[in-house]
Amino acid sequence: MILGLNHLESLMTSQVFSLKMVFNASGAIFLPVKEQHRDHKAPGISYEDDYKGDAMAAMLKPGAIEIRFHKRYTDQAVARILKSLLATPELAPMVGWAITYQGRPLTP
Repeated sequence: MILGLNHLESLMTSQVFSLKMVFNASGAIFLPVKEQHRDHKAPGISYEDDYKGDAMAAMLKPGAIEIRFHKRYTDQAVARILKSLLATPELAPMVGWAITYQGRPLTP
């Protein structure tokens, strides 16, 4: 499940310069930076403060994905999830972007 593709399109066409994302193995939700990660949910995708949710939070800018730490997810798990998400046609434009998790580079 991929939601908020209109926001990703805005980033890809330089209408906005940053974006937020909530994601896990069930999918991804893209949202404007003025909104909170915890306020955007979908079946199987829920980011909550203090690691209570099952999804991770990320900040995006053109060519880069910066993922916040979540105690449930190892670097390897995050890389696997992103590899799967980036394999979807909707997210193909993000393939090759720099990805960091807790400031460490990841390769999906």
